Amino acid sequence: MIVEIESYKGDILLYGKRITYAEFLSQINEIEAVYDRIQDNFIALLCRRYDWMITETQENPAYVYDRDIERTYRITRDMFERGLSSNN
Repeated sequence: MIVEIESYKGDILLYGKRITYAEFLSQINEIEAVYDRIQDNFIALLCRRYDWMITETQENPAYVYDRDIERTYRITRDMFERGLSSNN
């Protein structure tokens, strides 16, 4: 499964086991509550706690978390068919 973490620092794709949207939300909320804001270890902590790995794949993510606006959403197939990727 591929998920995307968007941020003003750059977007990062992560690869890991298939999880539900509710599980993804839970993971994001947990990490938001405990990560070090000074060192900004959000991605490192998310990967370490939940076994995500940074990937360079060209696959479309199933879920996206936008750290700048603190929003999480699911990507649907028709969004990509219409050209509405998470970067638009």
